[in-house]
Amino acid sequence: MTPEKSPTARAPGAEKVGAGATPEGRPAGPTAGSGGGPAGARATPDELPAEVAEMIGRPCYPATADFAAESGYGWNTLAATENPNPLYWDRATADELAGGPLLPLSTLSLWMRPHRWSPGANGEQVALQVHFDLKERLGLPEAIMSDNALAFHEPVRPGDVISHRQVLRSVSGVKTTGLGTGRFWVIDVEYHNQRGELAGVESYTGFGYRRPEPDRAERTGAQKSEPKQSQQGRAAPSAAGRASDKPDLVFGRVAVGDTVPPLACDVTATTVVLGALASRDWRPMHHDYRFAVERNGTRDIFLNTPNQAAWFERFVTDWTGPRGRIGRLSFRMRQPVCPGDRMVISGSVTGLETDDANCGWAEIDFTLTVGETVCSTGSVRVALPTGEGDNPWARRGDDWKP
Repeated sequence: MTPEKSPTARAPGAEKVGAGATPEGRPAGPTAGSGGGPAGARATPDELPAEVAEMIGRPCYPATADFAAESGYGWNTLAATENPNPLYWDRATADELAGGPLLPLSTLSLWMRPHRWSPGANGEQVALQVHFDLKERLGLPEAIMSDNALAFHEPVRPGDVISHRQVLRSVSGVKTTGLGTGRFWVIDVEYHNQRGELAGVESYTGFGYRRPEPDRAERTGAQKSEPKQSQQGRAAPSAAGRASDKPDLVFGRVAVGDTVPPLACDVTATTVVLGALASRDWRPMHHDYRFAVERNGTRDIFLNTPNQAAWFERFVTDWTGPRGRIGRLSFRMRQPVCPGDRMVISGSVTGLETDDANCGWAEIDFTLTVGETVCSTGSVRVALPTGEGDNPWARRGDDWKP
């Protein structure tokens, strides 16, 4: 198979703000892979090709979605994770808590993803173009995402038209991992609605690499695994077990050390493909077995980043009820989750605080495991009502500090 090609066009609308600088209007958002993450130490500009060094800190590829946000995309994501949160399904609940319908928070990246093809477009259209530019300019034919971090601000609602831009934050020195030799990079994406309100900031850590030349038959045979059935967790809820049937969690009733009920899922090829399609991710490693094995070096197709985020959102809101509002979510993907795996997400409360706007926050650390293997680890910062009169979804502006 021939290596995938990255477009050669330079970033349109580029605006130099200085390496490592924060663009105007960007809050102190998430930075996946920074500060001791897999990316490690950043390369200095003189260690990078000039055309890569000059990309750092430069907002580029500003774009506006060519379609409005609509509920169907949200329901596809909820269906892919069997998420029963009535905030997203029930209009009366949405009206009461959020002032009207809104899209699942974990669909944020969906609004930067173009149609794979459109009239007049030059070749395949891809999301996160900076990622593909780096692959080409650094001569690294393969790439995966290792970390994702999101800060959620104004919710995306049906009818919103989302604009975004990309900012390369850093590039690491040369690293060698089990996949091959290459470099890590961190890319931020900033999202605004048509009113200019910040919807969120998302940070990706990618790893571009060149694979060694293994005995592929031996490699894939060694990595092939049977479904893991040994762990127990909650299955998909029945109609009688919907989140709407549970009382909402209140901040004062939570203690550090509390366990969040585990969530289990037997992953199939449908789980992987449905999650990728729901998030408008057309990359072949999420539906093409040979591409995943021969190009990426994984044992099968695997869950994509937004789908993992959606599973983590469900894990949290199954526990909190619909009044729980996630402010931040970050996770590191250590091993792929593939068909035949039984994944179990488990976690506990590691911190509690009330901010200066009197918003009650719980911090949760979580782990996604398959058998004895840790596949992903992460943390969530979720707002809980401090009492009957408090509604985290009603908070805006200075009252909402994720």
